[in-house]
Amino acid sequence: MGALRHLAAILFILSIPLALITTNIRYVANESRVYRYAIDSFDGVQRTGISRDELLRGGDELRRYFNSNEEPLTIRVERQGREVSLFNAAESSHLKDVKARFNLMNRVQELSILYGLTYIAVVVLWAREVTLRRLAVQVAAGCLVIMAAVVATAAIGLSGFDQAWEGFHELTFSGNWRFNTQTDRLIQMFPPDFWQSIVFFIGLMIVAQAALILIAAGVYLGVTGRRETNQNLKPYYA
Repeated sequence: MGALRHLAAILFILSIPLALITTNIRYVANESRVYRYAIDSFDGVQRTGISRDELLRGGDELRRYFNSNEEPLTIRVERQGREVSLFNAAESSHLKDVKARFNLMNRVQELSILYGLTYIAVVVLWAREVTLRRLAVQVAAGCLVIMAAVVATAAIGLSGFDQAWEGFHELTFSGNWRFNTQTDRLIQMFPPDFWQSIVFFIGLMIVAQAALILIAAGVYLGVTGRRETNQNLKPYYA
């Protein structure tokens, strides 16, 4: 039983980084302002030769595709008076792989959050095998893990983002993910500079959220620690 309790605690600590990472990525992937940022800040209209309204509509349809069971991907836009496919066959194939990875990530997010809530409800509140102070320590440990991971990832990215981004794709995707900046609209809409800024933004959000949770856990430990100390003090009568 002791080993199972330790395993449950370790899984709870790890569920915190997983929940923070996957939740933030899921939010960014489904946020329309991110797509507007890509188009407006990285010359999407000039690169693709497609109007801003058509690119924004294409971004909306791409988000719907990621959150649906529809296949294959078919997004048609108007370009220079003609209706054309926004993405070619190679790009559509890659986006299908991206969709599969998003679906897997979404399941990880849901399971990590569910496990964390179940651990608190069953182990802490119902069985009372873990005190609230111990829970705060475990939460703090999970926050420190994710902050250390983000710092390590940032160090790798600063040493060469392009190489790190390519390595990530080699580990994550099996199909073709290299595209021509002159002809392929996927990389024209979402160039490497965009991804560098978005990865930085996601990392910043994760660190900020983890820091807030860590501060809250630290404050709780400090307040309850003083309370326990005061309760243990006995008056002395000469």
